[in-house]
Amino acid sequence: SRLISGHDRGPWNLQHGPFQERDFDLMPKENWTLLVQSVDCFLTEVSLLLDYFDFLPAWRLEDIMISYAAKGGSVGPHYDRYDVFLIQAQGKRRWKLGGQCDAHTPLQPNDQLKLLEHMDVVDEQVLSPGDVLYLPPGVAHWGIAEDSDCITWSVGFRAPSPVDVLARLADQAAEEADDTLFTDPDRQLPQARERFERDDQQALADQAIAALTPGIRRRALAALLSEPRAPAGLDYDIDQQRLADNLPEAMLVRHGATRLIIDDQGDAWLNGDHWPLTADARPLAALLARQRHYTDAELQDVMTDEGQDLIDEWIDAGYFAYLE
Repeated sequence: SRLISGHDRGPWNLQHGPFQERDFDLMPKENWTLLVQSVDCFLTEVSLLLDYFDFLPAWRLEDIMISYAAKGGSVGPHYDRYDVFLIQAQGKRRWKLGGQCDAHTPLQPNDQLKLLEHMDVVDEQVLSPGDVLYLPPGVAHWGIAEDSDCITWSVGFRAPSPVDVLARLADQAAEEADDTLFTDPDRQLPQARERFERDDQQALADQAIAALTPGIRRRALAALLSEPRAPAGLDYDIDQQRLADNLPEAMLVRHGATRLIIDDQGDAWLNGDHWPLTADARPLAALLARQRHYTDAELQDVMTDEGQDLIDEWIDAGYFAYLE
């Protein structure tokens, strides 16, 4: 969690949580906002919102951040490096939208926050409860609460960097790939033996890339993309009674901190761990990965003896729970 205060040209101040109730008693009536990251991992009922984003692959969604702002509250002009959907839940927020930014865009001299030095506003939108604004990566934006008790939910995308992907691929290859040494049977006499030529650079890189077999790529990336942002969320119990009251048809629910994807071979990856599946268990696992709450009829359509053993194991581990 983060607490940000300031307005216009600042000064802007950032405090990191955890916070206690008395901390907010000391805050002014205006110009501050509280940001809480990965709320879906700790409150399972919040994670159910992600089922409405079924037009995207499950692995592409990261988390839900919730912000609460007093009147005038904002985090300042900035840009994100990932896609985000902004959902207005309570109150109104004015969004000033600018142009495209990148790592070379000038920033304010602030050690705590990456705020834009200058932002040309090209559009403004005032969001009321129920309104949704999509922002592509790199678009400058500045949201300002129009009234007190302003609440915005932000659904952010998972966007691993090439460096993260390369690191995982290298680690997986180091574990699995053959320890083959470099060879150059077609080597010609060098024109300048002191030079490390581009062709040699390419040959070495090509051999390394060839070690990344489809299996290595699948296992490395599926593990990376199925890791939860906040695994500690599993320590927080599901409010089964509250969910049962709001989802009367549901029999089973996935814990908000459970991240489940199915790879192209039909195996499950749950919170970074590989679960090889039999053919009989795969229809159930696909259903569990596709959505976050399940009716008895949906479960019975795909349930087998092996599927029942699988879900029993996942329930015992806290990844899923029956609703009372």
